[in-house]
Amino acid sequence: MKFLIVSDSHGDYNYLEQIVYSNQDVDVFIHLGDYEIPEYLLNRFIFVRGNCDFLSDAPKFRDIDYGTFNIHFEHGNNIDFYNFEKYIESKECDIFLFGHTHKKFAKEIGNTYVFNPGSLTRPRDSSLGSYLILEIKDKNNITYKFKTVEL
Repeated sequence: MKFLIVSDSHGDYNYLEQIVYSNQDVDVFIHLGDYEIPEYLLNRFIFVRGNCDFLSDAPKFRDIDYGTFNIHFEHGNNIDFYNFEKYIESKECDIFLFGHTHKKFAKEIGNTYVFNPGSLTRPRDSSLGSYLILEIKDKNNITYKFKTVEL
């Protein structure tokens, strides 16, 4: 299964539309919050609200099972980064996705793969926007690639 994960697009629908149309082979689109657009424009995405999505009633987190693995995702503004690894382990998931920091991140913590796609429109670790392509065949066969967007 192929996933596209994006976060922190902050109102720029054109970039969201661009990455959807350039990734037609993706099975699941996920937005990790701070979209700041009307939610009907996210009709291709499973999404959670971020700290800048003031009028949203979307959930703060989601847990989704895909076959033999499960994914937890949230915006990330409620994560205790001083106890980051303990927080990740407490979610008891195979994949943990978060945004909020506007910085790309990929690491295996315990038995959990942890990813942050960075920010689509306001990166803090580059001059290019970013998103993540994640391919999962099973728990032992996970590949990922950060993709960039010229701003």
